[in-house]
Amino acid sequence: MATLDDGGGVMPGDEPVLLVHGYGDTGQTPWWSTLERHFRDVGYDERRVSTLSFGPLMGTTLWSPRHYARLIGRRVEELRDRHGGRVDIVAHSMGGLGARWYVERENGAANVDDLVTLGTPHRGTDLAYMHLFTPGGRAMVPDSDLLATLNGRAPPRGVSYTAVWSDDDGLIRPGRSAALPFEATNVRNIRVSGPGHMSLVSDRTVFERYAELL
Repeated sequence: MATLDDGGGVMPGDEPVLLVHGYGDTGQTPWWSTLERHFRDVGYDERRVSTLSFGPLMGTTLWSPRHYARLIGRRVEELRDRHGGRVDIVAHSMGGLGARWYVERENGAANVDDLVTLGTPHRGTDLAYMHLFTPGGRAMVPDSDLLATLNGRAPPRGVSYTAVWSDDDGLIRPGRSAALPFEATNVRNIRVSGPGHMSLVSDRTVFERYAELL
């Protein structure tokens, strides 16, 4: 787990970190490089922070979180074997649903220590109705089968969950849809104001709100 140093700065945690993008995005976009730099700035070895890409081009990563959960699982297990322990995940938007599916439905909890989601539509988003032609869009509709399955039972206690959501996220509507719908000792919801949906990835203040929890 990360800690605060004597000056109130973040000290790096012990686990490797996997960064996971969301719907229509890739790990090659510049906000992911910025987030990797935030981790390096607080002392993480660059070899212990990696970004997963579901595809090489923006606008093509539109499959269901169930599909991406398998890719997340493979990378998590590679990192576990390489570094000899559990892995932290920081996932944006629909990537958080894929990470949850891996942890909660594909026996991934034993391999994950902390899961942070940024602007993930845990309760769906009305804008998903405009993307019903894609598997990912259908998964993010409020009360979709996927969301009903994920939210039908409390997450495993061995994984610490943090969901960061923004009052100014114009893509996840209504706003609290990006909060986890559970009250449990291992679940934390963090509300921020200012950053929009994509800025949640790169904003330094947002990073500092959750980095100390890893």
